[in-house]
Amino acid sequence: MLNELYSLSTAMKSKGISTKEWHREYKSLPKVTAKAPCIRIWLAQDGSICGLESISTELSQSLRKYGNNQGTFPAFNIVPLYRITEKEQLTELEQIEKGTIPPDFDKIKSWCVDDNWKESIVKKVDRSLQNIPQTLLGLMGNQEQLEGMLVSKLIQLASGFSNEPDKSFKSALEKCVFAKLQKQEDIGILLTMLFHKGNPQKDHNDDTGSISVVLDLFDWQQYGYPVTSQHMTEWLNDMLLKSSLLSASKQSESVERDAFGIPFIHPNEPMPSVKLSGFEVTLRSMFNGQPCQYRYEQIDDGSYPIAMENRSLAKKSLEWAADLEREGVTWRKIDKNEIVFAYPSKLSETSPKFASIFGPSQAGSSAQAEARFENIAKDFIRTLRGLPPKENPEFIQIFTIRKLDKARSKVIFTRNCSPDQLIQAAEDWEAGCWNTPETDLGERETPFPLQVARIVNNVWKQNGELAQGITAVERMKYYQGMELLLNLMQESMIDNYLHVVLTHSSGLASYIGNWVHGGSNCKNKTEEKTLDKLKNETVLLLSVLGLLLYKRGERKEKYMENMAYLVGQLLKISDELHTLYCKVVRGGDVPPQLAGSVLFAAASEMPYQAIAQLSLRMNPYITWAKQYRFKNISTKNEESWRARWYLGLYEDAANKLKTTVTDSTRFNDFERAQLFIGYLASFPKREFSAAASSDDNSNDNNVGGANDEQ
Repeated sequence: MLNELYSLSTAMKSKGISTKEWHREYKSLPKVTAKAPCIRIWLAQDGSICGLESISTELSQSLRKYGNNQGTFPAFNIVPLYRITEKEQLTELEQIEKGTIPPDFDKIKSWCVDDNWKESIVKKVDRSLQNIPQTLLGLMGNQEQLEGMLVSKLIQLASGFSNEPDKSFKSALEKCVFAKLQKQEDIGILLTMLFHKGNPQKDHNDDTGSISVVLDLFDWQQYGYPVTSQHMTEWLNDMLLKSSLLSASKQSESVERDAFGIPFIHPNEPMPSVKLSGFEVTLRSMFNGQPCQYRYEQIDDGSYPIAMENRSLAKKSLEWAADLEREGVTWRKIDKNEIVFAYPSKLSETSPKFASIFGPSQAGSSAQAEARFENIAKDFIRTLRGLPPKENPEFIQIFTIRKLDKARSKVIFTRNCSPDQLIQAAEDWEAGCWNTPETDLGERETPFPLQVARIVNNVWKQNGELAQGITAVERMKYYQGMELLLNLMQESMIDNYLHVVLTHSSGLASYIGNWVHGGSNCKNKTEEKTLDKLKNETVLLLSVLGLLLYKRGERKEKYMENMAYLVGQLLKISDELHTLYCKVVRGGDVPPQLAGSVLFAAASEMPYQAIAQLSLRMNPYITWAKQYRFKNISTKNEESWRARWYLGLYEDAANKLKTTVTDSTRFNDFERAQLFIGYLASFPKREFSAAASSDDNSNDNNVGGANDEQ
């Protein structure tokens, strides 16, 4: 990751892009919402708590807290003072919060029985009030500025709390809550601080709740700014950064060179971390959990040293690339634990949306047309080709970060390619996904590279339902869709994924083909939505099959003449003719399975035997069709010309197959894919008339014979 970010920092520097650097232990506050507020606790000059108020989301985004998992300051997490679990109390508490009944102070106080501040909470709060502030004070040094005096005063007041019952932070907080509750001020905030709505089925130690709070000095006016202000946040960050640089310069008198060739003095501290969308990433040159490092005594960054300056550049570069404003441009979320980054070696004023061609936005706010790969790729190519020559990048860096567990993340895919290569890859991708004939399932759709893994991994039952197990199938990883896009995947891997997708999707192809060929009607809107979803999944499936065939040199202009495709068409023709018979003769009573679909699985394994069985099944329907075709009926869904049309298609396919399919014929995966496509593809387009011409009927009596079907 460091190499990739170094190239980005170089591009940013050449473009004059600077970003705010934050000290590695000065971290942003949790996201503030209506259900998860951040409460400002005002401290008076005498050390008491004199006020509580909820801060706005906008203000919380400009605030930070110094510390680590053991404690932070001036913001930290606490828990409500008490826990209630009785149903009647919970119901009445909710009514008070909604304002439907007035608060009864004595009754509320009587509920304060189950102390929610366990020993572990008390210790963590104590560290946040005592240890962490003293460390922060030492890093700040002697400050004569008003800002430094303000922070020092707040630290002095915070350290005045102790574990003695009357001097504890909890008792001061409770005293303030009760005083305000009697005055019926800020009822919502007070009840949030006072009670955690517990679950009686859970252990109390695992069910305490959490509240984000931040300390501030009530009489802040004499210092110019409150602690909870953007100005104070940035000032304190500057002091921390200066302290880190001063500490690093005193570490060693010997100066070495880091991995990128600049002077290096080991800072003796971990690499910085960056908060991405959904998870946090710690930059690493090496990880001490790998035993091989101990053999050569080059632990962590010993074998790949990174100077403080380059650590800072890498951190700022990743933060810049991961900014919410650049979603779709430099990054795209794959799932909750994985993100793809893409950026050019030269940055421009009008930057193409490099990351957008890999996957659709997860926000769901884009219009359907805008979310299509074809439109996004077209816009990307037009913008990239329209860049001025001096802004044309030499290469485009692409990599994905995956969060492995709570503490570890890893770059699992990294590549760079030229702009022309990426443009060609996008054009080939669209051509590959359109490497199938038209279908009756709806508008053709091109999946994004990051969607291919889901399509390949989905396992479908014979009834058209997903076979969802406890553990999701992951035969294909998300990033391998990008390998497929960039032509990095070996032919053997393409063959493997073709086999996987055919095995997983056989149930879907058979089910949706049987449904569509049978002209089934949905009983309600729920069934309509389900069918539309399955049709869309099948359209995407066919696109992936066409793409995999395209990557292996199979083009639709040729494979549509192949034996396997014709077998698929023969099954479809049989379904359609069977359906027409049922609508005319049986009053629309179409059976659950049609003549062709019931043999779909068998045809993909043993086509000769399947066609022989199909011949026997189809004989009565073919005999009926030969008579019905001359009746000149034009009633909807009962047109007699359809019988003549199906007989003609059946004859053409059967005559082509009888000389190519033998009892030893077995389909490989490429042929099975063609069979899938042929079964779902539309028939060849041609014009029909209600009356049969003499030329049309010259060979009709030959249709349906046993020899022809075999």
